[in-house]
Amino acid sequence: MKKALFFFLWCMGWAALGASQDHTVEYGATVIPIDQYFTISLKSPATRPTKVEGFPEIEGMQKSTQKSFTTTITRGTKTSMVYTLTQQYAPLKEGEVTVKPFTLLVDGKSVPVPGIKVKVGASLPPVPGTKDSAATAVVPPAAPEFVDVKENAFLTLHVPKGRVFVGEAVPISLWFYVADADLGLLDFFEFEGQIGNIVRQLKQRSALEEVVQQEEIQPEKIKIGEKDFTRYKLHETILFPITSQALRFPVVSLRMIKYKVAKNPSLLTQNRLPENKTYSTQSKEVVVKALPPHPLRDQVAVGVFRLEEQLSRKTITLNQNLVYHFNIEGEGNIRTLPSPQRLAVSSELEIYSPEIRQRQEVSRGQIAGGKDFRYFIVGRQAGEFPLRDLFQWVFFNPVTARYDTLQPSLTVRVRGQEDLNSFIRAQDVGDFYNIAATESNELISIDQFKEVRLYTNVALAVLLTVALFIFILKRR
Repeated sequence: MKKALFFFLWCMGWAALGASQDHTVEYGATVIPIDQYFTISLKSPATRPTKVEGFPEIEGMQKSTQKSFTTTITRGTKTSMVYTLTQQYAPLKEGEVTVKPFTLLVDGKSVPVPGIKVKVGASLPPVPGTKDSAATAVVPPAAPEFVDVKENAFLTLHVPKGRVFVGEAVPISLWFYVADADLGLLDFFEFEGQIGNIVRQLKQRSALEEVVQQEEIQPEKIKIGEKDFTRYKLHETILFPITSQALRFPVVSLRMIKYKVAKNPSLLTQNRLPENKTYSTQSKEVVVKALPPHPLRDQVAVGVFRLEEQLSRKTITLNQNLVYHFNIEGEGNIRTLPSPQRLAVSSELEIYSPEIRQRQEVSRGQIAGGKDFRYFIVGRQAGEFPLRDLFQWVFFNPVTARYDTLQPSLTVRVRGQEDLNSFIRAQDVGDFYNIAATESNELISIDQFKEVRLYTNVALAVLLTVALFIFILKRR
């Protein structure tokens, strides 16, 4: 039992030690002049905490700004990183200041910090060449010298088409490129707020828009010339102009964190200095051309399409039905594809309004997919009926700059003799004929009404005679 208890306490001790090594808190110099900051720094290995709370209010000091930086430590072939968050305090008066024990909450985890005393002295004038040990005791270490390293990075708006027709797809995408050698010099800064403003600037009032959703921004490796780059797709959308007004994309900008690098890196000092740098795109314009003259110019779809058709059965008998699929496949604005045009109303084939199904996906900057028009057809007369005489679908192909027509190639065959009675029975003739099944079918003589009239006249004569007799008796 004692061995088990000892083993448990030993495990708990190592766990506590491991936990304490996750995050450490360090005080700055404890003897400072009144015109310099006192600092409390949180150091976290490998990962950057998402939430830090609990830096104390210190009596005699004013809590000031926070600074953060990441230190990269290389030992042989191994590289490690330490994230440092520093809270600065400005002394308000000279004298001794007591920092009471406190606890930092780092991502919900408690990090206890012991108290300390800080001596605040008078500001020291610079004394060139001084050897005074008291003076050097309160002078902070010299700040590292940072240099600006030129990075190879740029922001670009990719618009692959310069001239399009009304209704033709215009894919646009916003990319940020950075050379692999310079990845450590840049970080994104307040991205959500910036990208929302950029998207608003890129919107076009004269075009329909299909935004391509992406769950997260994934880096992609690409080679430009002889250099390796990493690129990030920040936004993607596909536009469909509805007028011949040109699409104009203004200059948009993205602010990034750009780091200056310490000239003489050290494990004890900050090796990178964060600053802001703005990257901008070039303005772009897409010329939009009107469609050539055509009777259906304002109604046709624009894109590259093909017809895939199918019959549930090619031969039926009279008053039987079948299902015909008129399926349009291709690239274009799938959502707005119109229904096939009916060339004629056929009395031989009864055709009902179609059931419509559609699917689409984004592929290579285009919206690809299909729209299926499912027709229910009933054969009313015998014969062979080519569906090309009943349907057609006209569209404009921007690749060939010509109108094209999709027509069915299938034929419906209806067999059997025409049965007019079955055709009439198939129709809705109204409520008047619906009561025929419930009424009597017994024949009625046409002389029956004459006999009824005779019997009625006799009864009236008898009543009149009785009334007259009663009247005479009362007079006497």
